[in-house]
Amino acid sequence: MNLFSLNSPFARGINKLVMMLYAGVLWFVCSLPIVTWGAAAAALYEVMLKAVKNQEGYIAAGFFKAFRANLRQGLQLGIPLLLAQAVFGFNLFYYGVLGGREFRVQTVVFALLSLLTLTLSSYVFAIVAKFENSASGHFRMACVLLFRCGGWSAAILMIQVLTVFLIWFFVYLPVLFIMGISGYLQAVIFDHVFQGLIDRGDITEEAES
Repeated sequence: MNLFSLNSPFARGINKLVMMLYAGVLWFVCSLPIVTWGAAAAALYEVMLKAVKNQEGYIAAGFFKAFRANLRQGLQLGIPLLLAQAVFGFNLFYYGVLGGREFRVQTVVFALLSLLTLTLSSYVFAIVAKFENSASGHFRMACVLLFRCGGWSAAILMIQVLTVFLIWFFVYLPVLFIMGISGYLQAVIFDHVFQGLIDRGDITEEAES
């Protein structure tokens, strides 16, 4: 097969990468008001979960449709999670950087809470993207899966930490693009987790409130 054929693995890989970068830019734009980051994250996961199954279609149309559909729950869930992360992050900085060695216990506690909230946020908005439920139902399901799927949660956390490191190391510029790649890698894991739950009959895609 010709390497540059539209149906070659190389061409499909490039197309997939461009799709990730494009979706990452859309996520960035829709997250600029800050409070809308939850809806943007849900839209990103919805596009990426479809992309994992090669069902993404038109990226911009699919993204904005998902953004509008998830806006209310994105605000309901995104704002509290954002505030929690801000509180934990501030305390981590205060005790870890300004407090000194005598506050090592507090530093560890708030570091763990920050990491836990970061991973929980991914579960929450991936679930919002995949299932129909109330905001509280989505949050409860995310909490259960976070601890029930400990190995996969650790993998998601590793992707997130690497993403944050790259954004910080390269002075924030990659945030325009890297979130699409990070979202796709996480979507591969979430697709596996969700499909396992559906196949076992633990949950359906139309979850009860």
